[in-house]
Amino acid sequence: MGIVKIALLTSAALCMSAVSNQATAQETPKTYDLPEQDLAAALRSVARSSDYQLVADAKSLKGARAPSLAGAYTVEEAVAALLAPSGLTAEVRDRTITLRGRDTPSREEVTGATDIQLSVTGSRIRGAKPTSPVISASREKITELGHSDLGSFARSIPQNFSGGQNPGVISSVQTGSENVNSSSALNLRGLGPDATLTLLNGHRLAYDAASQGVDMSAIPLAAIDRIEIVADGSSALYGSDAVGGVANIILRREYEGLLTSVRLGAATEGGNFQQQYSAVSGARWSGGGIMLAGDFSKASDITAAQRDLTANMEPGTTLLPSQRQISAILAGHQRLGDGAEFEIDAHYNHHQSRAALPFGATAPVTTGGNLTRPAVESYSVSPSVTFHLPANWDVTARATRAVSDTQIEGSIFSGGVRFADNLIRYKNDLWSAEISGDGPLFALPGGDVRLALGAGLRSNGLAASVRSVRAAGTFNLVNYLDSQTAIYGFGEVAMPLVSEGNASPLIQKLQLSGAVRYERYDHLGGLATPKLGILYQPIDALTIKGSWGRSFKAPTLSQRNTVQQGYTLASSEFTPSPGTAGAVLVLAGGSRDLAPERATTLTLTAEFAPKAVEGLSLQASYFHVRYKSRVVSPIADDYQSFRSEYADLVLLNPSLSEILATTTDLPLGVSNQTEGPYDPAGIVAIVYNQLQNAARQKIQGVDARVSYGLRSGANAFSLETNASYLKSDQRLSASQPSIERAGTIFNPPHWRARTSGGWQRDNFGLTASYNYVGGTTDGRTTQVYKVGSFQSIDLSANLKFDEPGLLGGWSFLLSAQNLFNEMPSLIRTSGANSPPYDATNYSSVGRFVSLTISKAW
Repeated sequence: MGIVKIALLTSAALCMSAVSNQATAQETPKTYDLPEQDLAAALRSVARSSDYQLVADAKSLKGARAPSLAGAYTVEEAVAALLAPSGLTAEVRDRTITLRGRDTPSREEVTGATDIQLSVTGSRIRGAKPTSPVISASREKITELGHSDLGSFARSIPQNFSGGQNPGVISSVQTGSENVNSSSALNLRGLGPDATLTLLNGHRLAYDAASQGVDMSAIPLAAIDRIEIVADGSSALYGSDAVGGVANIILRREYEGLLTSVRLGAATEGGNFQQQYSAVSGARWSGGGIMLAGDFSKASDITAAQRDLTANMEPGTTLLPSQRQISAILAGHQRLGDGAEFEIDAHYNHHQSRAALPFGATAPVTTGGNLTRPAVESYSVSPSVTFHLPANWDVTARATRAVSDTQIEGSIFSGGVRFADNLIRYKNDLWSAEISGDGPLFALPGGDVRLALGAGLRSNGLAASVRSVRAAGTFNLVNYLDSQTAIYGFGEVAMPLVSEGNASPLIQKLQLSGAVRYERYDHLGGLATPKLGILYQPIDALTIKGSWGRSFKAPTLSQRNTVQQGYTLASSEFTPSPGTAGAVLVLAGGSRDLAPERATTLTLTAEFAPKAVEGLSLQASYFHVRYKSRVVSPIADDYQSFRSEYADLVLLNPSLSEILATTTDLPLGVSNQTEGPYDPAGIVAIVYNQLQNAARQKIQGVDARVSYGLRSGANAFSLETNASYLKSDQRLSASQPSIERAGTIFNPPHWRARTSGGWQRDNFGLTASYNYVGGTTDGRTTQVYKVGSFQSIDLSANLKFDEPGLLGGWSFLLSAQNLFNEMPSLIRTSGANSPPYDATNYSSVGRFVSLTISKAW
């Protein structure tokens, strides 16, 4: 049923093109609210929000001002309105805004003027067209879809998997959870939060907790301009972690005035009462500007008693933790004469949450269970200086300092008594410095060959400790401090072989690109990652892009430092048995010898934007990822270690010297879990199940996007569909068979999609969205079950008053997410404290209604 709905909605987008000849069909209109400001800044805002490149001579813009702009405009209309007082003109074509002076020079005369060209995530070269598809969403679009933070928006993206670092995933109960502090991280293609790189204004942030994910919800939505996501391997451009892709959170560069907002919302089924208060202010002056944003939010928890589907769980069990967060952002820039510009951005975040997880279904957590209270404090500071050199070269020097400090208080209750208080701390820090530059090298018939070069130093550190305070005393279970430092260099080149000036039939545009990055780690050695791309445009309406590359992920410091353990089990406990009676030594934990995970990625994309149906855009991409040397514990169940597929992970009948060599360096010695005394001579087998570079994954699928917009009189309409099909399998070690992952319970479903449509008339607008998360297969027992899909409708209405008067500057947004109160399908549970639904894929929040009131002062 869900697939049928997707097909119908996609067809509707195509069918709407039939009416375009009866109305004035143009580029998709967007709603702007720009104050009077420098003309260059205003043009940047329009270009960025519409994913256009801006080509202009900075001299012609010097000192020019733009009027305020409020309302729904196409790109052409917005640019024309901003340029009207200046006498300048512009050509808008091929997703490029080319500015002309008052004497109307030719396009060719200004093409080389790249002083204010924009950089787009997916390339380090200003003005380059990335060969990987880019998903871009503005702050306005995210808000109109009903999202209050970047974490919530990330979970709605079809290319993202909600498992991993997600507050709604109940920690330690279902597989696919890496959530220890209620953070939110991107997990593109379901490869793990540590395999997706998240940047803030192009620079790295400190990792979150024990994983190498980054908490997106720490950045207040009010402070951002937009977010750009490349769901393609990008290590050649950005280094480690960018296996699934990269996301860049781009901040507002400046703001003038004061904007305040209040948001209240709650789940109609109970719980999750949210309060959010935010403010944005700043100033603009000749040659510079600053933006300050602050956000305070709190939300109550959702418990099992508040949902019918969890009626069999202990009523106080947490389904969604309570949360409280304070965050702030600063971004500023200042021109230093005609040849340089200084920029700085900084963020601060303090986040607290609370969750109760009883051990059983009949007694509260204070009788038996785990009560956790995580608190996270993080910050980053990143200053940079850009030098504008002759021949249109820019050189940027940047440094970053970032820290994320997670402290978790966990109280364990047993028999109605507080048995222990566990104090857990993960303090991540980051130091980095980079110098990079880009500009033209020489001219080809199709345009300038452009080059980007850079080098830098990055150091990540992790201080981890786990202390258990009990009646018998305090026990230090984990305590380590480690870091890894990388030096790196990179280069990227873009070669436009054919463009408008030398186009021929069936070759309107042809661009080749290549990038390579070399990183050398103090613990891991060096490795190089290349990437090649091609952009081919046979006709104006059709663009074909392809990229091939290699990516990698360095092992996390947690994986390197997890305590190596050894414990013995009686051979009789194994099925099948080892064949000899005695004790079996099982090795688990981390390893200092882990190597980087490596991946090869291929992405092919076709984009179709017919001139006859302006405003219509279609895009389809095929992606293929081969991921090897993944760090895993290769045996899923210790008690089945002697199955034939694990033969290469087991040593039968080891000699005494082999046993002693294995156990001598274990930090905690050998934990004997047999009935008799520990005797090394009585060990009949060694099972090697510690973390190792053993797994391989293959991920492939198709992404599709359709967008259409038209404007007829005072009415502006838009429709967009984004869908993703994913297929993946994994082999835990060389001798094991491949296991299907996508489409199975607690893993990404095969299908995800979102369709949204909008209507705007003057100061009133409506936005509706249909969200589809496909079903999965539950094969945890011999009898296979189907888990149903999850479908929801979101609706929002906005009212803005831009004209002076009693209501001038006020805006109102009423939003209802999951309007029809869809709930997840029930699944079989493995225990009394396990939720009867797949929390990694489906939300139990239900209908959520919110009202946001904003005022521009």
